[in-house]
Amino acid sequence: MTGGELLILIIPVVLAVLLLALLSVEHLLLLTLFLTPLSLQLSYITGGSGIDLSIPTEPVMALLLLITLFRLIVTRGFPRELLRHPMTILIGLYLLWTLLTALTSTMPGVSFKTLAYRLWFTAGFYLVAARLAYSARFRERYIIAYAAGLAIVVVYFIVRVQGAGLFNQQFAHSACYPFYRDHTSFGASMAFLLPPLAVMLTGRSSAVRRWMLAFLLLLFAAGFILSYSRAAWVSLIAAALIALILWIRMPLRILSVSAALFTLVIAFSANLIWQRMDSTTEDSSADLGQHLRSASNISTDQSNLERINRWKCAMRMFAEKPHAGWGPGTYQFKYAPFQKSSERTVISTDFGDAGNAHSEYLGALSESGWPGAMLFIAVTLLAVIMGIRVWYREERGAAGYFSLAIVTGLITYAVHGVMNSFLDSDKIAALWWGFIAMITAMDLGQKGKRPTESL
Repeated sequence: MTGGELLILIIPVVLAVLLLALLSVEHLLLLTLFLTPLSLQLSYITGGSGIDLSIPTEPVMALLLLITLFRLIVTRGFPRELLRHPMTILIGLYLLWTLLTALTSTMPGVSFKTLAYRLWFTAGFYLVAARLAYSARFRERYIIAYAAGLAIVVVYFIVRVQGAGLFNQQFAHSACYPFYRDHTSFGASMAFLLPPLAVMLTGRSSAVRRWMLAFLLLLFAAGFILSYSRAAWVSLIAAALIALILWIRMPLRILSVSAALFTLVIAFSANLIWQRMDSTTEDSSADLGQHLRSASNISTDQSNLERINRWKCAMRMFAEKPHAGWGPGTYQFKYAPFQKSSERTVISTDFGDAGNAHSEYLGALSESGWPGAMLFIAVTLLAVIMGIRVWYREERGAAGYFSLAIVTGLITYAVHGVMNSFLDSDKIAALWWGFIAMITAMDLGQKGKRPTESL
């Protein structure tokens, strides 16, 4: 296809998107959510390299960023309560620090690109979504819009896996490509959605809607298992256990003390846990039980050993530039010299072409220094604490259980973020920032601070 022919196809699409933006920002955002799981990298479409974007999601998100800036500066279309909310202020500080570290970055071009997509992700998936998420109907639409797009990918994935053998663990790692780069982010997206879909299924709705939700839930459960993503499995199990504790609604003081004691026990038992993991020899396998147990194997499992190699590189990078880091998005291009030959694995690389720090927290530490890591941790903790607070305030009804499901979804990625880093991808950013937006809107709604105008 020539450039002229491609342009002829693109122009009507661009005009349609602009028209939709003028008519309804809500429907533009919902359409974007549906397309997010189906988006493809520009390099895959063109077969080239250079500046890479997720098409069509990120250009639309850039448009939403412009709309957001216009409404913030010119029309002042966002309620003051939302703009003054601690979560909005904290995200603003996180973005401001991203800007400052981009200015001091060792690779300014890479860092400003990272700043750009963090801006449009938070503008659309957080600020616009939070403005609309005062409505319970919109919150459910948000979940369903993304789930509908993801369902197409899961069907595609299952068909491909079935063709290669239903429990073909090796093929499952790449069967979701080109929509998802690997099975881990694919599994993480389903871990996000399973809790709210389960709660929505138990609520009052029409028979058609119940059948649709049941289908999505069963489809995602099958895709989740067949993805063989150990990090996603562990994160959902951990989040489900925490949700069960929250469901009991023990007094907050007891909950806080229990959480603090658990953290101290884990900290003091770190050496024992490490020794136990170092003695584990279960390798990844098509057997589901063995594959899950292999998540603790740091003696022979190459994937786990490479993850530890990346973590140690991140810590060494942090030690060299502790305050401002190496620059947002630069880890994959800068970590190679920090590898030790004794820690390298058969999948190690020196060319910056095999992923990042495999940890949201250590990635932030190496790229943006300790202030960047602390700000990201603060956003995560505030989101979870605020979600718990919303759940405790709500009655045991539809709204209450939905808030519990949303905070459970957030916890899946708070845990998953220890082992992987996907927030610079639209696939996970849409869910992470969107879930935080919903919790923020529900928090404001409980305080009686609802907007006086529609978006």
